[in-house]
Amino acid sequence: MPEAAQIPTLFVCHGDDGGPRVHPCRRVQEAMRANGIQYNKVIAGHGSPLPFLRKGSRDELRQATGDTKLPALKLPDGTVITHSRAILRWIRT
Repeated sequence: MPEAAQIPTLFVCHGDDGGPRVHPCRRVQEAMRANGIQYNKVIAGHGSPLPFLRKGSRDELRQATGDTKLPALKLPDGTVITHSRAILRWIRT
């Protein structure tokens, strides 16, 4: 098993794997598992994706990734990929 420092970290919303099949956080996790990619998961967003309806801030997410968008994938080298389509492209490479 790879060391934790060598495993990417996936930041997702509270919907996690329980959201609708089309939900970006769920789709990315399903694709990572289907491709055998191990990852650490951080639930980094709670409540609505709309900033004025969110519960809590996303300051920790911004510190970790430089952005507040979910899902976000932080690679072991520090590279951050945001937006599900970009993450899915990375998974396929």
